[in-house]
Amino acid sequence: MPQEVRVKRTLLSAPTIDDTERKVYQLEYRAGELPPHFLYIQEKEWTKEKEAELIKKDIKKRLETTGETISI
Repeated sequence: MPQEVRVKRTLLSAPTIDDTERKVYQLEYRAGELPPHFLYIQEKEWTKEKEAELIKKDIKKRLETTGETISI
């Protein structure tokens, strides 16, 4: 079942020595109870399909990562 994810895209200038005009999208997404998270993709590589794939993989990775409770 598809999951609804809220996405905010911001185009940022990110020049390199080889590409002084390089731009990247900063993708902020919110999914379910997870806190907001950021991903980055070059403007030249961005498509809606690629964005969805990156977010899906990132959510999966975040849900599989276990935390630890410690006493201090």
